Amino acid sequence: MDTEALIKAALREAGYGPDAIGSALPRIMRILQAEDVRIEVGRTLSRKEREHVRLQLELGFDVSEIVAGLKG
Repeated sequence: MDTEALIKAALREAGYGPDAIGSALPRIMRILQAEDVRIEVGRTLSRKEREHVRLQLELGFDVSEIVAGLKG
């Protein structure tokens, strides 16, 4: 089971309806992806870097693309 399906199942089990899950799931996934970026970079990101990561995730960039940009 992938991460998104697991989170959906957990939210359903916790009693959340489809509308709540649909609105919360994208934000939850971006938070997890941002954490993936931090782990891959191997250090704490500055406030400016975190904002940059958030914006790139919202634009649809992949975690590996963002990491490459931060390391390069």
